[in-house]
Amino acid sequence: MSSGNSRTLRKLTRGLRSQYPLFYLLGWEEERMENLLSTLTNSLYKGEGSLVTWTETHGFDDQEGATDPLAALERIYQDEGPRIYLLKDLPAWFSGNPALVRGLRDLYYHLRGRKVHVFISHPELKLPEALKKELFLVEMALPSEEDILAQLRRHSDSAQVPDDDLLHQMAVAMKGLSMNEVGHLQSRLYGMPDLDESIALQEIQEEKSQVLAKESVLRFYPPQRSLDEIGGLDNLKQWVRTRQGLFSGEALKEGVPLPAGVLFMGISGCGKSLAAKTIATAWNMPLVRLDMSLVMSGSFGSPEYAFERATRIAEEIAPVVLWIDELENAFGYDEAGSSAGNINIFSSFLTWMQEKPASVFLAATANRIQALPAELMRKGRFDQLFFLDLPAAKERAEIFSIHIRLNGRDPGDFDTDYLAAATKGWSGAEIEAAVKAARIEAWQEGRSFNEQDVIRNTANMVPLSRTMEEQIQAIKDWSFQRAIPASAVQ
Repeated sequence: MSSGNSRTLRKLTRGLRSQYPLFYLLGWEEERMENLLSTLTNSLYKGEGSLVTWTETHGFDDQEGATDPLAALERIYQDEGPRIYLLKDLPAWFSGNPALVRGLRDLYYHLRGRKVHVFISHPELKLPEALKKELFLVEMALPSEEDILAQLRRHSDSAQVPDDDLLHQMAVAMKGLSMNEVGHLQSRLYGMPDLDESIALQEIQEEKSQVLAKESVLRFYPPQRSLDEIGGLDNLKQWVRTRQGLFSGEALKEGVPLPAGVLFMGISGCGKSLAAKTIATAWNMPLVRLDMSLVMSGSFGSPEYAFERATRIAEEIAPVVLWIDELENAFGYDEAGSSAGNINIFSSFLTWMQEKPASVFLAATANRIQALPAELMRKGRFDQLFFLDLPAAKERAEIFSIHIRLNGRDPGDFDTDYLAAATKGWSGAEIEAAVKAARIEAWQEGRSFNEQDVIRNTANMVPLSRTMEEQIQAIKDWSFQRAIPASAVQ
């Protein structure tokens, strides 16, 4: 297994062999950067060189002064080496500072062939056009499972250390976190008196959720409903069950081909998003949602950068189910036939789908399937295209039973066949809403809800199949010969 540190070192070594004097280190973890560059210094200069760091607040770590960036470059210009410099957060000075940009370009030409190399670091990519040809860009790889496991095995004598099986589970679950975040989480977990698998994994999931929300357009979802808590969709359930276990254990060792992805298309409210969530639960894999509205918002850099970073993080935390909801809003066409999304991102998405690691499973949904480009629908993009139709009577009865149980009542006290017959053309989401409304009304009256409460609420609702009958029929007609029905009951 290749560690994140060794992957980053290989990238740095490639740049050095290419005779680049200037490097841009993209990442948050300055301590890891220093450790890697210290290793690189010893390897490159056989113990004769040194690593010197610089910050705006303290200048160089081996002498006082030189807190001004241009003064720092002047010192480096005079250095004969052998030396490696790490200039922390220097890119924060680039905007509106052409002299600094010019100084780095001068340094690039001056240092070529010398035993002096300069690394500038920053968590964001702030690279002026004038420097794009002079700097060798290296993104710090996130810690691998191997790196994290090594960190988890380091502990104080007083720590409550989990057994090795739990340590391995924790290391897998922590993929996607920085080493600093792993260390903070480790301190918290090892201080818990009754740490077990359930507590550890819940704490890790909560930590990953808030970390991803701060740093990228990805959103982490904890395990939710199982396959048995979905009504109907028997064809889909069978497809999922036959692929359980492929992402771990013997199947991986034997090289069994992994499913690449699935596209759920169909009518709104019929369980497309729920299906994506339950795949992750069934396969015991983390579920991460790629929020395309955040990609396009510009809040996390350019849309192209935000999307590329998101897919990179997904690869780092694999095995993972990557969920993209309402694909047509990101990559489809509007009613006038114009592209609704970013052409560059769409091109990157197609390339990524073709080249992505097998351990990233893509679960995508679409309501307006006709709006998706033909390139996205060609054979090989997805393992299977499932159409989720309005549930049949038997499936509606199952859905009623599930939601009655989830709301604290015994389905045996309800005539679910009668409820199913009374809700022909209803979606699963509409059935769920009717049961919840019945419970709320009954609670306000200080009692448990009953069958009559549900019937009364169904009478007060108009299903989507009635208000949008023509559009729904068009979706069915389009999907009939293009997708596999998710339900075995027609």
